[in-house]
Amino acid sequence: MGRQPTQLPELSLDIFESPIGWFGVLFRGNIIRAIKLGFDDPGQVRQAFQIAEFSEVSSFEPLEEFRNQIQKYLAGDKVGFDTFEIHTDGMTSFQLDVTRACRRIPRGEMVTYGDLAKTVGRAGAARAVGTVMKKNPFPMIVPCHRVVRSGGLGGFSTQGGVGTKKWLLELEGALPKAKKLLFDLME
Repeated sequence: MGRQPTQLPELSLDIFESPIGWFGVLFRGNIIRAIKLGFDDPGQVRQAFQIAEFSEVSSFEPLEEFRNQIQKYLAGDKVGFDTFEIHTDGMTSFQLDVTRACRRIPRGEMVTYGDLAKTVGRAGAARAVGTVMKKNPFPMIVPCHRVVRSGGLGGFSTQGGVGTKKWLLELEGALPKAKKLLFDLME
């Protein structure tokens, strides 16, 4: 008898509240497809996924391991997200290189877009790195909040924008009060 094709589990969405607003984590099996954060209510999270063309969600269930790690992280615990597998199909080799390099930025540290470009062997490609970070579908797992402009914080494409970026950097100890005041003046 022929082998039955393995059917992939449907897309599931976990929506939960956090100190920086409502989170949504879209996943299939154990692979995270996208993360959205910083919303005022769960309905906004659902709408954000629909706008991003992830409307084929088939179940709403918790991704407990991720949810627990996020809650610990946002409480100030030093946790890592390197064990979570992310959906990288469709990424260019440059996007993959930038994503991998960003995942290696340690908690409590910041690098510039230009430094990250040099790390992946593309000195002078700071804007291209910025574009990859702006489109990062995996905030927290790919800690794009740790990547900053050479003359300030730069942007943050999640709900809550640069305020959320500052909050996360302060939480990690990467943005002490004196540095924060300097960045505030430069923005």
